[in-house]
Amino acid sequence: MSVAGKIYSWAELSKHNTDTDCWVAVNGKVYDITNWINKHPGGRDVLLYAAGRDVTNLFESYHPFTEKPAQIIEKYQVGVLSSTEFPKYVSKSKFYDTLRERVGSYFKQTGQDPQGSIGLYTRMFSVNVAFIICYLVSLYTTTNFMLCVVMALITGFSQALMAMHTLHDASHSAVGHNPLMWKIYLGWFEFLTGSSYYAWIHQHVLGHHLYTNVRGADPDVGDGEIDFRIITPYQTRMWYHKYQHIYAPILYGLYAIKVRLQDWETMFKRINGNIRVSAPQRFDFAAWGLGKFSYLFFRIYLPLHYHSVASLAVYIVLCELVTGWYLTFNFQVSHIAEDLKFKATPSKNEEQIVVDEDWAVWQVLTTQDYSHGSLLATFLSGALNYQVVHHLFPSVSQDHLAQLVPIVKQVCQEYNIKYTILPSFYDAFVSHISYIYRMGNDPDYVKQPIHNNKKSN
Repeated sequence: MSVAGKIYSWAELSKHNTDTDCWVAVNGKVYDITNWINKHPGGRDVLLYAAGRDVTNLFESYHPFTEKPAQIIEKYQVGVLSSTEFPKYVSKSKFYDTLRERVGSYFKQTGQDPQGSIGLYTRMFSVNVAFIICYLVSLYTTTNFMLCVVMALITGFSQALMAMHTLHDASHSAVGHNPLMWKIYLGWFEFLTGSSYYAWIHQHVLGHHLYTNVRGADPDVGDGEIDFRIITPYQTRMWYHKYQHIYAPILYGLYAIKVRLQDWETMFKRINGNIRVSAPQRFDFAAWGLGKFSYLFFRIYLPLHYHSVASLAVYIVLCELVTGWYLTFNFQVSHIAEDLKFKATPSKNEEQIVVDEDWAVWQVLTTQDYSHGSLLATFLSGALNYQVVHHLFPSVSQDHLAQLVPIVKQVCQEYNIKYTILPSFYDAFVSHISYIYRMGNDPDYVKQPIHNNKKSN
């Protein structure tokens, strides 16, 4: 049997997930890229995170303007993939090919670097300095309780901005072309906040971006039979969901605390929702440990020399609540809202579930934008007000996303794909609250089966 004829299941593929045995699948073909790891221009880490997985859509969306990677990888083929771990998207349409070609031409014509700009480094520097100043002022310049409370709230806000402008961009390799600098930015963020970039990459890049709004695959929409929210038509509705539009927004504030606890599970149990977690590299583990130490030392031990335990507990909780609310609302309004699509997959994918759209089209149908043209909204959201464009081109710096909107609009129109854009964040917020209200109160709600769900909802 020829190499191309050898057949591997996703379970067999998943075993090849180390730096000495690194396999991936792209477009149904299985590749042994072990010898390519140290030659990869984007660094070895991104390949090791992807090891043992079907990375078809990551491969295309992170190499959007060149065919060279597709040519290089062909010589590493060792077989074909017979099954997939998570839902499979239907055969690709011409939509993404057309979009990639036009956006690539735009960057060539304008002479801009898709992954860099002066504004990029100005933003990152500003939000990092602002956080450090807020931290120092809030805990070491006064012991006045009310003043410290106000500063704790501001620190929580600045911490969220740092996540939007440092963690998010660096995890998508959207801050220049140097893999070492990506690691430094991520490690720096973890040192300042104690929040794991390693967990974030698995949840966000390998989970959410690949399987957006697919319950059971996208960690952001959950996987259990019973959840504190009902946000997809594949869940059992409980009596308390009737009130989810009231209590869910309150609970969103716990997000920052939740992810700090989830960091431990990701590191030691190697799971994040249903997403398998790759073995951490030495830098990942060192950054994780140093981040936890930094949080305990700089957020708790040192401040206790100036503040009582009770007062400090109040400051920490308020800071984390603000960060949690800020980040969660920014994420939720983009995907959990009226007129967006959802899918589901069983916890054990014994039956192949198919998403009846190609990956790129699915990104448009599961995502909405808002506040186009507002520089303030763009800064405050880390350009997530252009979330559709970001999902289609995750490695493009957020400073360029607004420029790409006319191209995305035009191509969507040509292929008859609905591109949802709301006037403001307020409208997006209302859309989210209205949606979770309807899901909890619609008298005609009927749970749909996961198996053989051929149509997206």
